[in-house]
Amino acid sequence: MTLVRRLLPLALALAALAACQDAAGPGGEPPRITSLPRVLSSDEQHVVAASNGFAFDLLREVNRDRADSNVFLSPLSVSMALGMTMNGAAGETLEEMRAALGFTGATDAQTLRAYQSLIELLRGLDPRVTFELANAIWMRESFAPAFEQTFLDEARSYFDAEVTALDFAAPSAVATINTWANTHTNGKIDRILDAIDDDIVMLLTNAIYFKGDWRQQFDRTRTQSLPFSLRSGVTTSVPTMQRHAEVRTAAIAIAPLTAR
Repeated sequence: MTLVRRLLPLALALAALAACQDAAGPGGEPPRITSLPRVLSSDEQHVVAASNGFAFDLLREVNRDRADSNVFLSPLSVSMALGMTMNGAAGETLEEMRAALGFTGATDAQTLRAYQSLIELLRGLDPRVTFELANAIWMRESFAPAFEQTFLDEARSYFDAEVTALDFAAPSAVATINTWANTHTNGKIDRILDAIDDDIVMLLTNAIYFKGDWRQQFDRTRTQSLPFSLRSGVTTSVPTMQRHAEVRTAAIAIAPLTAR
């Protein structure tokens, strides 16, 4: 069993959130972004490449466990939540988390600095898009003195994380965390917890909210119900957007890997 597969339940338990919304704006295409505002450092490039690889590994594992379901997830959210978690690990656990997240070969300091600068870059990347990213650590109040202060301080410094001690046994704890999720997803995700298990001493959460216009928008008046075939063979009717345009396409061939 790979570490990614073992980490999957943890990643879901970390309550990594993503909310997105497209908005219909006035006509006319915005200028195309062809480059980043600055050149990425080698450490940032390493984290970006690692996160891209982790995204496909995560999607592969989630699809395997939920083969009959549609899947929508935020790999960046999971990567950041696990990145905060990894910063508190040591020994074999640390090495396995590094491998799963793709950070082998980079020092902890390099990875942390890259996360920090990438968060800053993402937040200001496109003034025409609303992009919000938030991290938080929630500690069981009675265990708070046991956590290393360095771990908490680095979560604040490098991940811009809120760090809060709560009485997990109190109903207000669930309400507090759900309110945080609701606030940082602009009301798109208003609840992530119904209760907190007695054996949980820390929750690490990430929320991402994205709102932007289609660069080339669909005409709402052309949307109509059309048949859609499910994997089961059943055909259902769904609202379908339509647009006539010349578009570029690409084909990719994936060869199976054979273990030797």
